[in-house]
This record gives sequence, structure tokens and C-alpha cells, in this order.
Amino acid sequence: MVTGKRFLLLILMSAMLPMLVSFVPQESRVNQKKIERERARKQKQARADYEKAVRRHNIRQSKSTRASMKKMKKESKKVTPNIH
Repeated sequence: MVTGKRFLLLILMSAMLPMLVSFVPQESRVNQKKIERERARKQKQARADYEKAVRRHNIRQSKSTRASMKKMKKESKKVTPNIH
């Protein structure tokens, strides 16, 4: 009788295996989406921090320096091809 229970348990476990295997790829896709969302959030935050630092830097410059920086920025846009 004990071997019959073991045999039944073995059959049930082998029947459950395909369900468990099919669950793993779905879980990995969900985890990948979470990772991508987190990466996008970090990139957005980094961009905002960078822009804030640039504004803070510009405010600390003298009026003539800000004017020359603005002029150089405009000139570089004319010379540099638009890649995007």
C-alpha cells in the first residue's frame, strides 16, 4: 500500500511540473518589466538632477559669462548636426 501512495505522489508531482515550468517564464517577464520601469525612473531622475545642476551653475556665473555661454551654445547647435 505504501508503494501505491508513493507511485500516486510521483504521478501527481510529474503532472504539476509542466505548470511550474510555465510559471517561471511569466515571472521573469514581470521581473524584467519591473527592472525596465526602475531603470527608466532612475534615468529620468538623473536627467532632472543634471538639468538642476546646470541651472545652478549658470546662476552662479557673472552676467558676461552667461552671455558668452549662451552664444557658444547657439553656435554649437548651428555647427553640430542633429543626430536624433
